[in-house]
Amino acid sequence: MKTRSVRWLVSVSMAAWILGLPAQPVRADVEPGDRIDKSNYEKIEGLVPDFVLDWVKTGDLTMKIADLNFDAKQFFPQPVKDNWQANIGRYKIDEHNGMIDTKTGQPARGIQGLPFPEPDPQDPTFPVMLMHNYLINENFLQGTIKEKLHWLIIGRRGLEKTLDLDQYYTQFDPERSEYDFAQLTIFRQPFSMAGTGTLAIYPLYPPNPGVRYAYTPELRRVKRLSHRVAGSDTHFGLDSAPDDSWCGGPKTNIDEGTYRYLGERDALVCYFSPDSRKIDWNKKGELEMGYAKTGVKHTLGFEDKAWQGAPWHIMDVVWVKSKVWVVESRSKNPNYGYGPCEGWIEQGTFLHAYKRITDPSGKLWKGAYYPEQAIETPDGKFRLLKNIAWIQVDMRRDHGSTLCGPHREGTYRKIFAKDVDPRIFSRAGFIKFYK
Repeated sequence: MKTRSVRWLVSVSMAAWILGLPAQPVRADVEPGDRIDKSNYEKIEGLVPDFVLDWVKTGDLTMKIADLNFDAKQFFPQPVKDNWQANIGRYKIDEHNGMIDTKTGQPARGIQGLPFPEPDPQDPTFPVMLMHNYLINENFLQGTIKEKLHWLIIGRRGLEKTLDLDQYYTQFDPERSEYDFAQLTIFRQPFSMAGTGTLAIYPLYPPNPGVRYAYTPELRRVKRLSHRVAGSDTHFGLDSAPDDSWCGGPKTNIDEGTYRYLGERDALVCYFSPDSRKIDWNKKGELEMGYAKTGVKHTLGFEDKAWQGAPWHIMDVVWVKSKVWVVESRSKNPNYGYGPCEGWIEQGTFLHAYKRITDPSGKLWKGAYYPEQAIETPDGKFRLLKNIAWIQVDMRRDHGSTLCGPHREGTYRKIFAKDVDPRIFSRAGFIKFYK
């Protein structure tokens, strides 16, 4: 009788223990067609950085899971494909985080295609190789670029300010210039900034000097500055800093950065669409993306009356399961405003997916993600996959800034632009351009 009582008590205790267990967590995995929100956020745990998981958990973000209807690894322009094999092992990273051409022993110039098409994760300089692949993809594979952008500064109550700016990018012939590429930026609005502009002329090799010119209507003259910028300092009311335009560390001061490879993992990567977008050459030989040309316009949270989440997210994007490399970056400059930053870089495309930013004490401060878009001509002879948007959130301010790329009314992006006078990328041309 005593034994039976003991068994009964054990059974009751076991039942009470089982009933007291929390519900079985949802397995961290997703399928195309899933809609991930705060009711099932556990499904993306480990597939996104912690700040993105928190956005979904709190209802700030929902994610539509999809498969791509194209092979992202095939969306390299022809120069990348043509020089793939030739570039394997041709370039190396030196102590300045610069690229050296092993054929000449000199700093690399006139690179055709990607400098590191098959980087080795076992190489200590592997993360820096990934950064240079991004720089080349950003500045050297699209000819001269002309674009109009809208930076949206957004608080919890909605849109606060729009920065309207024109930008031009070009590359220089290494036989004719000591520099490698240039960027010219002009602000059109708000009125208080209208007419302010900068021209930055960069070398690929970090120790080499570059130059930057600035013009403001108040000064009515051009002032020369260092091409190196305080890349961790926010500006113009944005939540982002210049170094947040990629997921690495110092960008114009790349020699001040130190990198560590943290490993690879499965991840969800943001794309504008599961399909490539078709655009054709115009009569000038340009490719133009943008709302006026394509009719594609993306909606932000503050524009959707039914949306209850954060107003700075883009509503009509998809999230695709992929693989990423994760790297950590730091700056050797004691005055740098950030602590360790973590970057997630998509394998196969070398595009940047996320940046996790901490303060100097190592506490989470900001988070960014970079939607990708694939474009191709109808005949499939030209293809390109690019990060053309950027969403950044300052978690301390509970505030966001969104760059939607050319997918807003009044914005556009032309690559291989023919109507840009190359003389504007010089001091004299810059002054004349303003006059």
